Amino acid sequence: MNPLPQDKKPVPPEIQSSEPHYRRLFEAAQDGILILDATTGRITDANPALLELLGGSREQFIGATLADTGLFKDHALAESALAALQKEGCLRYDDLTVTTKDGRQIEVEFVGNVYYLGSERVIQGNIRNITERRRLETKLQHAQKMEAMSQLAGGVAHGYNNILTAMLLQLGLLLDEQGVPEETKVSLRELEGEANRAADLTRQLMTFSRRQVIHRKPVDLNRVLAAQAKTLQRLMGKHITIEFTNEGEPLWVEADVRMIEQVVTNLYVNAWDAMMPSGGRLTIGAKLVELTEATAQANPESRPGTFVCLSVADTGRGMDAHTLKHSFDPFFTTKEVGKAAGLGLSIVYGIAKQHEGWVEVASQLSRGSIFRVYFPALAKAERPPAELFVADTPRGRETILVVEDEAAVRGMVTLGLQLYGYRILVAGSGEEALQLWAEHAGEIDLLFADMRMPGMTGMELYERLKREKATLKVIISSGHSEELLKLEGQASPGMVFLPKPYGMNTLGVTVRNCLDRV
Repeated sequence: MNPLPQDKKPVPPEIQSSEPHYRRLFEAAQDGILILDATTGRITDANPALLELLGGSREQFIGATLADTGLFKDHALAESALAALQKEGCLRYDDLTVTTKDGRQIEVEFVGNVYYLGSERVIQGNIRNITERRRLETKLQHAQKMEAMSQLAGGVAHGYNNILTAMLLQLGLLLDEQGVPEETKVSLRELEGEANRAADLTRQLMTFSRRQVIHRKPVDLNRVLAAQAKTLQRLMGKHITIEFTNEGEPLWVEADVRMIEQVVTNLYVNAWDAMMPSGGRLTIGAKLVELTEATAQANPESRPGTFVCLSVADTGRGMDAHTLKHSFDPFFTTKEVGKAAGLGLSIVYGIAKQHEGWVEVASQLSRGSIFRVYFPALAKAERPPAELFVADTPRGRETILVVEDEAAVRGMVTLGLQLYGYRILVAGSGEEALQLWAEHAGEIDLLFADMRMPGMTGMELYERLKREKATLKVIISSGHSEELLKLEGQASPGMVFLPKPYGMNTLGVTVRNCLDRV
């Protein structure tokens, strides 16, 4: 930095003639500008943008100091800022929080420079309102954090799905095996129960990461709440009072009913836990809301539009700032180790996001919490399609081409379907499947293929075979359910998607139903 001359010099004519031009720029500037005497530190001028930003009149600022403006949190910081400007000639603060005259808190950026205005050595302070920028940065950081967690959770779940599928299929076969001692079957059932618990955990992780297959149809949220009322009242017990607020009119959303029920149940359980053991009051309801650009700014994930808002409020112990900040993080829990997985609210978050909505929460210690889940409102409801019939005895004699690159899963699927009576052709890749197709194309009734395989995906294999046999039916399986979700809208009558992990009975029922489709 060039040193500033300390002696006063006559004002050159060219500077005098530039004064009107400078004044116009000063008055029209969008940033707030303060001019101070560099020696005394007193304000000599303030532009209209500064007056509008902080509030007050120009007369109130003239003669005041930096400490009087409210730009700095205390006099000591203001005095040190002035001293730094006088010594160094420049100063910058990127994150000052300022309270305006009308009580609003805004984030500002302050840049100060010392220079000569004519013969006077002055300080110019530029103050820019960065509140909206900070809000957008916070929104982006939050979205990036949740997306990173989503990717991690989905990756972990996908890695375990093949393992659990092989375990569940093997256990199913052993339990059906003749001659297995009953005491051995007891142990096998316990192992099957634990494997199913692990599978349920991976499904929860998939839900949080928005990779679970969903089946949407028009749903009246009020009817869902009414249907769960009696069951949830029994769950809560007599020491907790439940109050429903119902506006009477149907509130239609396009959603997966099971997932909406999961949202309500998880929020109920969370409220119940917050009010134990003393009890309290739980209030639940739903209403239609219209969010504007201004109201949508209250939450980094919200947006303008018409939404159905599901709210669940309790009078429990509430959350401190740390718990509130991490309430939707997977595996975050305030309970003792081993008491809870910490996925209840994460699942609520994931389901809301998968339905193009979001979740808001407000809470204070000892004053309870309120959760609001927003779903895009559906203007007109249509009758949902009929449910697919599930066969009780999933057996058959058709020929199935099984294509699966995971050896353990491939072996269990093959063995299980053979026990159900089917004739099985087995391939470990798309290329092997094409060779078998060339030999047995006229005999194959169903293609059972994993989605992700080296060289050729299950869907790509199906598209090639379908060109030769238009009536070919297919089951596409994957541990990465977001792939199935993307493909579901393209499903033809003979196409079924089967997410991993699955057990032997689910496998048999899915195969039979696919073959029986017209």
